[in-house]
Amino acid sequence: MTDHNERLLCAELTMLLGNATSQTPSFQQRGFRFPFASFVELCDGDARLARRVLLRGGWVPGDDGNWTCGKGMYDLDRAIPLYVLEEYFADILNDYRPLEDAA
Repeated sequence: MTDHNERLLCAELTMLLGNATSQTPSFQQRGFRFPFASFVELCDGDARLARRVLLRGGWVPGDDGNWTCGKGMYDLDRAIPLYVLEEYFADILNDYRPLEDAA
């Protein structure tokens, strides 16, 4: 994948995460938390991509393994069901990193 496509992938994932966390202003003020290891899984096991998406989205790492945005009061699934986030992350990842057809 080219650097340009990697940046586009990161931007699109960041946009999805940001849109999900900004839907409800009262939740947005109080903020969200999410375990980094789980976010890496959402990013198809790519820790570098996960870190870039979270940092671009304004999230910060905590000493407990969670990353937070805002005050980190709520689990991320309060903003978006995790299965929905997982499905859309997978769709976006497949757009940029399609699986090779088994020949």
